Amino acid sequence: MPTSPFAQLIVMGVSGSGKTTLGQELAAYYGCPFLDADDLHTPDAKAKMARGEGLTDADRAPWLARLRDALDEHAAGGVVLACSALKASYRAVLCGPQTGFVYLNVPHDVLRSRLEARQGSYAKVSLLPSQLAALEEPAPDEAITVQVGADETPDLVLADALRQLDGKRGG
Repeated sequence: MPTSPFAQLIVMGVSGSGKTTLGQELAAYYGCPFLDADDLHTPDAKAKMARGEGLTDADRAPWLARLRDALDEHAAGGVVLACSALKASYRAVLCGPQTGFVYLNVPHDVLRSRLEARQGSYAKVSLLPSQLAALEEPAPDEAITVQVGADETPDLVLADALRQLDGKRGG
């Protein structure tokens, strides 16, 4: 089974970017656990976001600490986490030894369309403006960036991510 160039791989981006889909695919490919950061939000945070209200840094601090603890629990065997990781300061909390980031960069119109079609999630299109306002795109040396257009299939996104991750080996 192939191994990731990072022990902890974080798939990041705004709501609707495809973090969970890619994260699950990468975890399956590398044979390691998958964690979804959404599962560690409190009911109050989910309710706030369902109302279209973005979380504040104070709202996110305990959540980020829970995520860091979850990453640490899987440090030895590898793990893939799907997490918005919108700000550099959030990524700094999440970053441990051997942590890599994959940023899904998706055009706003594609994000809007995906979120409008989404069923059963607290993250609806009303949350998109606050997500985009909070987003601090990672620098090229901080993350690999996968450009995701309207016509990209999950298989194409996975292939691009794996190609770029493979290029990180030894580098």
